[in-house]
Amino acid sequence: MLEDVDVVTAADPSCQPLADLRSAKPKRTPTGTAWAALQAGGGPAGGSVVLTSYAKGEAKAQMGELKAALTTCKDFSASSRRGWSERATLVALPSVEVGDESVSFSTTGHEAPDKHQIMTIVRTGGCLAVYLTPSDGNQPPASLMERQHEKLEAAG
Repeated sequence: MLEDVDVVTAADPSCQPLADLRSAKPKRTPTGTAWAALQAGGGPAGGSVVLTSYAKGEAKAQMGELKAALTTCKDFSASSRRGWSERATLVALPSVEVGDESVSFSTTGHEAPDKHQIMTIVRTGGCLAVYLTPSDGNQPPASLMERQHEKLEAAG
């Protein structure tokens, strides 16, 4: 049912590629998606990773839109069809040396300025791996992202 789908809309259209990372109906429709929690040695969850595959050229185009959004979108405001809303300050971070290309940024919510999350997106061919950390501010280890990149490359 359409009302069960969580569509996320950015208040500023230039920020929509960032909102699309959390929307069930993004501009670019994926051909497949898988999600997993990141957890070290049986401890508490350490974030998540979402793997998304796209038709030819779509992942690269999505990365271009994300890079452009990060140059203009500093005060992010979004709402969802399900009724939640978010306001956050975005800060672009250096990209990681993994994959064909990557972007990374932190978000600091206006309601909890002492907590921030880091989101890193790594493109491998026609796939995006989106890593989201918990609010402790630590990025997933580069070795984990490199292993995932290698697995995606091997899968073609």
